[in-house]
Order: sequence, then structure tokens, then C-alpha cells
Amino acid sequence: MEFRLEPFHRDLSDDELIADIRRVNSSLAATGESLTFRTYSKHGTFAASTIAERFGTWNGALEKAGIAPVQEKSISIDDLFDNLRAVWIAKGRQPVFRDMKQEPSRYTATTYTDRFGGWRKALVEFLKSVASESVESPAATNSVVVRESPNRRRTKRDPSLRLKFRVMRRDDFKCVKCGRAPALEPGLILEVDHVLAWSQGGETVQENLQTLCYDCNRGKADSQDRIA
Repeated sequence: MEFRLEPFHRDLSDDELIADIRRVNSSLAATGESLTFRTYSKHGTFAASTIAERFGTWNGALEKAGIAPVQEKSISIDDLFDNLRAVWIAKGRQPVFRDMKQEPSRYTATTYTDRFGGWRKALVEFLKSVASESVESPAATNSVVVRESPNRRRTKRDPSLRLKFRVMRRDDFKCVKCGRAPALEPGLILEVDHVLAWSQGGETVQENLQTLCYDCNRGKADSQDRIA
């Protein structure tokens, strides 16, 4: 077995990154597509976020490559907001402009400023949307929803991205068991877990979900396995 390091793209020269941008742009042009953060992520050799970070912004990289930036007008508002939710969950705090150049973001902050007229305005519209969303619950209740038969369900097992965001926001983006948060410990992973287990009849509703860090959630699972 051969042990070797995987390629570290941040060691690449600017010229290598620019050359790949131009290669992908030429390939896309032949099919009538435009080079954007999304299309490069699909066809490029390197991570689009790495390129955006190297040149300050994605559009900055395009300018360096002599390619005119294309405004991604085709992206739906729902997709933009879902992307913002994913970044907010990963960071455990309100994203800032530079966060949108990094994974898991699929779009740069420039996409939001172009669409909403400013980064702050994009955040305001996003929060308005969150406030207007109806709670994903089979019935209005303040208690844990339990079905008499675990086989008869009114909700899916896995919470949607929107429901995850609401649960984590309610829990201040902290693990409810140990209090750890990605905002204070970069790289910490938060998960949304059922209070009453799905296998025991617990439904996937906000009242029956809680925010746990990866370690606490795995510890809970191990404990339940021992009891069972």
C-alpha cells in the first residue's frame, strides 16, 4: 500500500488556477453555457471556493482570467435562501460576506448583492422569509407528537433544511447538552436529533427536535443501543 498526500490546491500557483478557469470557460462556451461559480464547481479541476479565496472574490478571479463575469439571474430565491441556511447552520452564526466564498456555500456573496442590492439587504429579506414560514408540523401542539403506531407517520424521518434551521436558531446554534457552538469552535458539527426517537413513535416536528453536537449525538445513540 502506498501512502501519499492528496493534492493541496492552495499550493497551486495563480497561473495554474487561471489556466483551469480559461479551460472550463472554453469548454462551456462550446455548449452555449456560461462560466459561473456553479458551472465551474461542476466542471473545474479545483474547488471554486479555493479560487474565490485566492483572488478575493469569484468575479476577481474571472477578471484576472480576462473573462467577463456573468450575473447568475437564473437562481431562484428559494435556492439562494436554502444556500444561506446551509452556511448559517455550518457556521453556527450569521454569515458574513467572506463566508460565502467557502464551502458549503454554492454562491458567492456577490450573487446576493446583485440580486438584492446589497449583502445586508439580502440578509434582511432572508430573515423576513424565515419569519413568514409556517411551522412544519402535523398539528399545532406544544408537546412532543407521538403516534400510537410507529408505522403510521405524518412526517418524514429526516427534517428538511428549513426545519433544521428553525430548530438550531431556537437553540441558539448550540448543543443543548454540552453548550458547544461552531461560532466558538470552528469545525464543530451540529446535528438535529429527535427527542423521542423516531423508532419509538416520535414525529419529525420542531417540538420533538433538538440541537446536538456530533459527539453528544453519537453518545446518545450509543446509550440507547446499550439500553436496547
